[in-house]
Amino acid sequence: MEDRLRILKQIETGELTVEEGARQLQSLAQPPEPPEPPAAPVASAARPAWMEWLWQPVFWTGVALAGGGGLLLSNAYASEAGGGLVWGWLLFALGVLEVLLGWWMQRAHWLFVRVRAHDGPNVTLALPLPLGLAAGVLRLARPFVPQLAQTGVDEMILALREEVRGGSPLVVDVDERESGESVQVYFG
Repeated sequence: MEDRLRILKQIETGELTVEEGARQLQSLAQPPEPPEPPAAPVASAARPAWMEWLWQPVFWTGVALAGGGGLLLSNAYASEAGGGLVWGWLLFALGVLEVLLGWWMQRAHWLFVRVRAHDGPNVTLALPLPLGLAAGVLRLARPFVPQLAQTGVDEMILALREEVRGGSPLVVDVDERESGESVQVYFG
């Protein structure tokens, strides 16, 4: 109420124009916006550091194999005997495939599963998953596997791929403190 009186007095004395005063009065009449509720805590598990560099040995081994195969090929074509042609092409092709695998591993989304048991063995599994390829295979298998017809698993896999591409990994972390067992699943 005091703010309205102050604005009206400023209009009366000429400190504010009528339009400016009307805008200020209108802004006072609008209810304040409610504060946003605090965001729910998001379970986050960092991608294991070794996943960031694992692609490098694969990539550079492929470069070495392709280079060695290229040297064998150049030697075989330079000499009249041609004894290393088969091995040269084989090493070169294997090297190129391994370079492509290393490049794909760098860009791929990884599934990381760690199971820690209280009394039993601990199990860790990490592998890159091609979600687009998996969804395509499921779509091709749908006519031959009647159980897949109504599930929509391929759409779910594609939606998961889009979420992970958007920068939000899927993290499931179950920790049974009483029994000492824990399961951590990270996909991203």
